Amino acid sequence: MSENLPDLEAGYDREVIDRVWSRALVVRGNDPAVWRKDEFGAWMHRADYRNRRSEFGWEIADPAGAGGSGTDGLRGLQWQNYLDYMVAARHQAIVTADGLRNARRLV
Repeated sequence: MSENLPDLEAGYDREVIDRVWSRALVVRGNDPAVWRKDEFGAWMHRADYRNRRSEFGWEIADPAGAGGSGTDGLRGLQWQNYLDYMVAARHQAIVTADGLRNARRLV
C-alpha cells in the first residue's frame, strides 16, 4: 500500500502516514486502502498524500502543534480543508463530498 507514496524529503515517516490514514473515515462500498473521507466529509485518495494538484489530495494536520499529543492527535484532511483548518484557522470545512466528487462549500 505505501509503496505508491512519494518519498518524503521532510515530514512524517510512512508508519505515521499509515497510522493517520487508518483513522480516516471508511466509506462502505469503497476500498479503504484507496479511498476514505476526512472528518469534514471530503474524499481522500491514499496515493495523493501531499498532492495539492488533486482534488483528492490530503495532508496530515497536527492541531496540537509540533506533535504535542503524539500521533494520536494527528488527522488526515483533504488538502483544502487542511489549509482552511490549519492555516486560515477558520475551523470550518470548505470542501466536502458531493457524490463521488469533492465540492467547495460556500462559507
